Amino acid sequence: MDKEQLKTKVEALQDNLQVKHDELTEVQQQLNVARNELADAGKPVISESVVADLTEQLVEMFADVVGNADPCDMSPEFALNYNEISLECLDMSNIGVSEHDIHSILEDFFAIEEDEDEDLESISSTGREGRE
Repeated sequence: MDKEQLKTKVEALQDNLQVKHDELTEVQQQLNVARNELADAGKPVISESVVADLTEQLVEMFADVVGNADPCDMSPEFALNYNEISLECLDMSNIGVSEHDIHSILEDFFAIEEDEDEDLESISSTGREGRE
């Protein structure tokens, strides 16, 4: 092969490489979309506005819990440096959010139904499964 034929071959291979790269990129994007769809399969669908409202309500609830916390439930740890006292840690593990508060907020946004599996378990535990 002479120099011109090698240049033509190199250009053809580069073009072919670019085409394959573009195809690979497209397949990778399709794979990512399919993975996201698989991850979301079976999940309840809610709108962004509902998520924003739900987030706002939960943030307010947590802010109220922390804001109304009894300082006796907190365990502060102080550090003493040269001419300075600083708060190193504030353990608030004794301050909690009630499950009822969270459930109440979720009830405002969703129609919550009992799981069918729970109904079957309660029937089975009472021994009524043969009579129904």
